[in-house]
Amino acid sequence: MQNSQKSVYKSVRSIIAEQAKTYGSKPYMVSIDQEEKELSYENLFRLGNQIALFLAARGLKANDRVLMLSENSIEFIAVFLGVQRSGGTIATANVEMNRSHISEILGAVNPSLVLVQEGLGLERLKNPNMAAEWMPLGNWQPNDTSSGFFSAISDFDDQQDIDEVCSADDIAVIFYTSGTESKPKGVMQTHSAVWPNYDATAECVRLNNKSRIVDCRSYTWLSSQNMSLGGPLARGATVYMAKRFSRTRYFDWIKKYKATMGVAVPTILNMFLNKPIKINAKELPHLQFIMTSSAPMLPENWRKFEEKYGIIISQSAGCSEGGLMCSHLGPNRKIGTIGFPLKYQTIRLLDKNGKEVSEGTPGQIVVSGPQKSWGYLHPDGRVEQLPLEHQTGDLGKIDEDGHLTVVGRLKDLIIRGGVNISPIEIDDILSQHPDILDAAACGIPNKIYGEEVVCYVIPRETADLSTENVISHCRKFLAPFKTPKQVIFVEKLPKNQRGKLDRKKLASMWKRQNMAKN
Repeated sequence: MQNSQKSVYKSVRSIIAEQAKTYGSKPYMVSIDQEEKELSYENLFRLGNQIALFLAARGLKANDRVLMLSENSIEFIAVFLGVQRSGGTIATANVEMNRSHISEILGAVNPSLVLVQEGLGLERLKNPNMAAEWMPLGNWQPNDTSSGFFSAISDFDDQQDIDEVCSADDIAVIFYTSGTESKPKGVMQTHSAVWPNYDATAECVRLNNKSRIVDCRSYTWLSSQNMSLGGPLARGATVYMAKRFSRTRYFDWIKKYKATMGVAVPTILNMFLNKPIKINAKELPHLQFIMTSSAPMLPENWRKFEEKYGIIISQSAGCSEGGLMCSHLGPNRKIGTIGFPLKYQTIRLLDKNGKEVSEGTPGQIVVSGPQKSWGYLHPDGRVEQLPLEHQTGDLGKIDEDGHLTVVGRLKDLIIRGGVNISPIEIDDILSQHPDILDAAACGIPNKIYGEEVVCYVIPRETADLSTENVISHCRKFLAPFKTPKQVIFVEKLPKNQRGKLDRKKLASMWKRQNMAKN
């Protein structure tokens, strides 16, 4: 699965300048939680100039790092793009992370400047042994009432478009993984990778200058940065940004702002299945589809959502190291798959011997291309460059139409008696039970077979569900060796900040429960 199109390098400075000239006062970003404060394309250009001049006055060089600790806001967007426009490196960390993780990130990034949103209590993480200057992020206003960092930059000429200090191969962004399997890792992306990610994302979801997007995910994650920040910027679209998800307000936002595209993680969509709301596609005439990413949408839940609400779901998938890998072309989706490789992207499926597999055969997904991240920033500050091809650890297969389906993770595979079992296959069968809201399978130690299958199940609120009923259901669709041998009923499944299921924690839960019994 290859795309031979070569990358065309564009700096963030040139992207912003072009879009400001084309779209001027048109809103680029509207902050729902800030009384609908707007950041126009022209404002973005002017703030970028002021940020660049401010940092230049402090001797900013290529690869010098600015760390921003903030929730979604107009100020966040302006700084995120403004630091890159200057030629420096912007580093972000989700403020809902464990405080010890944020402290480690501060040490690893070793920034020259830390911009921190007031009121979050993060100032206490300041280390007197660090040379970094700390400043309150403050509040931007398009007049003379700005505060904090935005007051400090206001003395600089917003029309002076100075050159950036970087080259294409310098680091533009350091973002952190969600830490599903370990501590969050710093992923480093060069300036040359910015445009391929933005351009490819915009193309795959068919954005244009009339597109209006509603998103409520943190912009500290790569998927949000590409889908709802970079992609819209590349096409002159408008984004309506919220700090976090609200079940009672999400579709009100889509309706109010006449959104053409909504963005959500599968967890959000599953919430609307568990506790339905009175809305359907006829009340949202402008909405073309909802794009979901960050985790697979189980096919049965996908179908149930579309049948109930009449709203099309489109799936995309990627990884921090490889960028957005695959997506459906807007509303043209095939349920259960993640679509086709994006522009600039090259994907190979390899067996355990490193040989490409045939159609329909599972293999590890390996990605390469100009959109790929450069390397890792380790907690001790050490930098590790990634190889040209990144082994994702995900297993996938390609069908006869060229669609890619993620069938599991290498680390999540249950190996029973030497046979590989994908827990995702079991999850999907469980989700088809009418009384099951959500479920997940994992492997547990077994003296005879090495591992055995167990499943954790969240029943629907009105359901009267038994272990026997669940196992009987599975027997109808699964081979005996794949059928769970134990069913554990729970109120929730362990998930990380991005809504991804954490199977490692499931296995740990089982071990703790059984150690306590013994």
